Amino acid sequence: CEEHFTKVLQYLDAMGIDYEVDPKLVRGLDYYTHTAFEILVEGIGAQSAICGGGRYNGLIEQCGGKPMPGIGFAMGMERVLAALNLSQQELANEKQEFLMLVALGEKAQEKGFELVSSLRQKGIPVSIDLLGRSLKAQLKAADREQFKYAAILGEEELEQGKIILRNLRLGEQEEISLEGLEKLLEEKYQEDEWV
Repeated sequence: CEEHFTKVLQYLDAMGIDYEVDPKLVRGLDYYTHTAFEILVEGIGAQSAICGGGRYNGLIEQCGGKPMPGIGFAMGMERVLAALNLSQQELANEKQEFLMLVALGEKAQEKGFELVSSLRQKGIPVSIDLLGRSLKAQLKAADREQFKYAAILGEEELEQGKIILRNLRLGEQEEISLEGLEKLLEEKYQEDEWV
């Protein structure tokens, strides 16, 4: 549990998400394992928790099913809307499939979460695989979900400070520097039909 929890914190750090570890947090359900969480927003009233949940690896097995990891959460829609109103954020009208970041290996995955967070803050729609699938499986999923680009980052590319950007519609790819990725994607996103 400690190893898993440490990895969760590393991913939160990589994405620049502020958090506070509360060893006394209780979610009221005894089947949680590894991690329980709450998401709090200041300024929406006395009840500042908008979401809470946790990981429950043994729950399905306890109910007679096959062993399977799981995570669940609940959120109050009124509180989420109050938080959106407070932050003056607008919701996107439709899902835009622009970039799938394919990260292979533990270090590449950590860097991938950092990139995804940074790109999302710039308004660029980007997804990342959370299942630890193979390169082939991730690219197949990106194609099936009609992403325009896939950015492929393995341990070797990470060591070289490079990333492979593949245009899934044209079947073309180029190797670019990790440092130049965000600027290039911003340009492609702006000049494209996605905006």
